[in-house]
Amino acid sequence: MQIYRQLFAMVVAALLFSSCAMIPGVVSDARYEFDEGLALFNSGKYREAIPRFQRATDLDPNFGRAYLYLGRSYIGLKSWRQALTPLRTAYRLSPEESKREVLDILIDALFAGGLDAFNSGNFESAVGYFKELLGLQPTSAKGRSEFLKALVAHGGSSLSNGNFPQAISAFTEAVKLSPNSFDAVFGLAKAFFRNGELSKALQAAQAAVQVEPRNPEIQSFLQELQRR
Repeated sequence: MQIYRQLFAMVVAALLFSSCAMIPGVVSDARYEFDEGLALFNSGKYREAIPRFQRATDLDPNFGRAYLYLGRSYIGLKSWRQALTPLRTAYRLSPEESKREVLDILIDALFAGGLDAFNSGNFESAVGYFKELLGLQPTSAKGRSEFLKALVAHGGSSLSNGNFPQAISAFTEAVKLSPNSFDAVFGLAKAFFRNGELSKALQAAQAAVQVEPRNPEIQSFLQELQRR
């Protein structure tokens, strides 16, 4: 009889424990919000999951996985810019054993965000995304290629808008990244020329000729500079 009483007490205790685990406040409120968000996330309900993960991070600012899934929820919605802040925090908070996983997700979001900004004509933002990406993964060939394209596009846009110092800055960075990029070197020559820096324009134009000696546009531009 004593044995049955003990078994009954154990069953009751187990039931009480399992029911309490479902009540916010008995376990961590942050963990409860995270688990609710995770269930929504796994069902593909990213928009509904976001407030749950946000609430979890508000309750526990050191809850790295909540930040990670908050960022991943925004990725699910293709909201790249909104994804980056929680992903950066998740990377900072993540333990060494999971840092690589979080880094890969952050890099993918930066790459996608950069492409999205570039395709929208927001070249300055694209430059920022790809620059951050290369800071995290300097060996990324795709990242370097897209960063160069974004810099050249940003320089060209700045030149067209009459912001010559900004154009010079963008093209200078592009030339440092890829000294044999004709578009970068020739763009720098034109930016110097439009800014009234003729000697620097001539120097850059001569460098562009070295890259593409038979290009008629640079030959014509160089002749014009030499007549001045």
